[in-house]
Amino acid sequence: MLFIDRTMDEVNIVTNIDSWREFRKLTADNCDLLKELYKFPKPILVTGCQRSGTTMLSRIITGSDGMVKYWFGRDDELDAALILSGMVEHEPQGRYCFQTTYLDHCYEQYFECPPSTKIIWVLRNPYSTVYSLIYNWPDESFYRTFRNGAVRYLEGIDKQKFKLLGVHGFKKIMQGCYIYNWKVSQISHLVPKLGRNRIMVVDYDDLVLNKETILPAIYDFIDLEYKDIYSQNIRSSSVSKRYLLSEEEQAVVTKQSHPLYQEARQFLSL
Repeated sequence: MLFIDRTMDEVNIVTNIDSWREFRKLTADNCDLLKELYKFPKPILVTGCQRSGTTMLSRIITGSDGMVKYWFGRDDELDAALILSGMVEHEPQGRYCFQTTYLDHCYEQYFECPPSTKIIWVLRNPYSTVYSLIYNWPDESFYRTFRNGAVRYLEGIDKQKFKLLGVHGFKKIMQGCYIYNWKVSQISHLVPKLGRNRIMVVDYDDLVLNKETILPAIYDFIDLEYKDIYSQNIRSSSVSKRYLLSEEEQAVVTKQSHPLYQEARQFLSL
């Protein structure tokens, strides 16, 4: 399938890559996923663990005055991945916000970003995130992320179990916790090295419940004019996802991921 960018005056993007499976296949042995970022003036990157609210925030910022809406396919994060990796041609026409949760094990690429880059890491409580990972995320993406990334977080008997049984050696709730822990643990590496003038860590629940305070602070961080209308796209109903896990599942998340979440909150910018 061909996708053509109709948001620009001239058609300048054409690609037949229309799925994450194809993208991952082409970049399996390549971590040079942000190689085109240097072309974009004062870029904004929104990242975090998958299913943590990064899509919502990146869309709000992209829809703001002064930003370019570059989307051309059915998945705006995939559009960002294709543009930044150089798989499609795109001539910058202003300021952009890219969602980059897809970097996964290539997250050290953030260290190589141009100094003008602003990175927003969206941290979300593990109950809501793990619920969404195991119930709202496609199985193909879920199991691939566990196999190719989260297994790096395994230790001791769990590491041996994976070698013997693969994904079948773990309940899905455990795999979700390992994905969450693997991604959230990256915060402790990124913030000290990048500095708080380049990376901002925001708690999703805090943003949703205190949007009148936190969203303007985000706009101040990315040096973009804030308007009250932007907060209308934030809905508080999503916070209730944390209560949808069964008692047994909640107990697993409390043991496996909640302590790391509390540690990560020390890096919050607000």
